[in-house]
Amino acid sequence: MSEPIALRHGRVSLALHELRGGAGRKLLCLHALGATSESWREASRAWPGPVFALDFSGHGRSGRVRGGGYTPELLTGDADAALAHLGDAALAGVGIGAYVALLLAGTRPEHVPAALLLAGDGLAGGGALPDPDRDRGGAFPPPEFHPADADPFVAACGIDLRPIDYARAFAERARRLVLADLGADAPPWWVAAAESAAVERLPERTPAAALAALART
Repeated sequence: MSEPIALRHGRVSLALHELRGGAGRKLLCLHALGATSESWREASRAWPGPVFALDFSGHGRSGRVRGGGYTPELLTGDADAALAHLGDAALAGVGIGAYVALLLAGTRPEHVPAALLLAGDGLAGGGALPDPDRDRGGAFPPPEFHPADADPFVAACGIDLRPIDYARAFAERARRLVLADLGADAPPWWVAAAESAAVERLPERTPAAALAALART
């Protein structure tokens, strides 16, 4: 494997991996909570152009946040730094990566022609309002969350609450959103995004098939 491209977001060094070179539309892949860019390597072969995958802060070969202060918005800043380096690029995200892709597609519609959102491990919260004081229930990080290549404190991104209207607002600003559930449990924010009139739904049941369908359109 070649050495990743080193980027900076705040005090953290990020690792951006080139999974495949070539010409055509660029694709930036965003992994699930506790995973790494490597999880996209097989599926990315379905994309006809150059493919890059980011290790979020606290994951893979990217740096850890001192004190463990991880939020979905922090990870969105990571992805924004990668997008700034790459220029215009389609996004593909699974789980927390899908939530980040939603926020970035709504924030930078001029640079994100399309975003593929796959349900999976990551932000599960919904609710009417954020509630930072709610009981997280037991030990934190949870003892059952012990990813091999991630800071255990990234688990905070799995239980944070975000209002449903928050997801809808970003979905309405995105140029193109394509969703596939892959048979996974869909969190409230994903369901809210799916209800947007402009969102496309795919019947494909694997990441590779969903990427191939996105590339064809």
